[in-house]
Amino acid sequence: MRYRLSECVDVISGGTPKKSISRYWNGEIPWITIKNFTSKYPKTITSYITQDGLEHSAAKLSEEKDILISARGTVGEVMMVHSGYTFNQSIYGLRVRSNLAVPEYVYYWLVANKQIFTKNVHGSVFDTITKETFDHIQIDLPSIKNQLAIVDKLNNIDEKVTVNEAINDNLVA
Repeated sequence: MRYRLSECVDVISGGTPKKSISRYWNGEIPWITIKNFTSKYPKTITSYITQDGLEHSAAKLSEEKDILISARGTVGEVMMVHSGYTFNQSIYGLRVRSNLAVPEYVYYWLVANKQIFTKNVHGSVFDTITKETFDHIQIDLPSIKNQLAIVDKLNNIDEKVTVNEAINDNLVA
C-alpha cells in the first residue's frame, strides 16, 4: 500500500545546547552530528551533552531504532540509533509507526531512495529539507510480514559487509 512518508513516521527535530554554557557539554548523553553518519549504526561519537544541556535545549532523546536523516548540507544521509542519543538541528529523527512499518525496512528504503531527498531540497546557501518534505514523499509498504522478510535478507548482507570491513581494517592496521 502507498503512504505519504509523514503518515508512517513521526518527524522529530534535533537541537543543540548553547556551546557557550560549559555545563551543557561533556556529559554522558551522545550527541550526533552529520560527521557520525558513517554506517547503519553510530560507530564513534565525539560529542556528549549533559542532562542539563538536554533540558535547556531543543535536543530530544532517541528511542530504540529511530532513524536519523541529515536535513541540511549533505541531505539524505541516514542511520539508525538505539535509545538515548541526541542530535543537532541539521538532522531529523524519524520514529516509525509500528502499526504500519518496520523501522529497518524504512531505513533500507531511505538508503535506496536518497535521490528523492536530494531532488527536493530548498535553500540558497545550504541544501535543506523541511518537515513538509516528508508530506510529499510516497512510500510503498508491503505487509509487515513481507517487510520483516526483506529486512532479514538485507540484515544478513549488512552483517557480511561488517565482517569484511573488520577484516579489511585488521589488514590495514
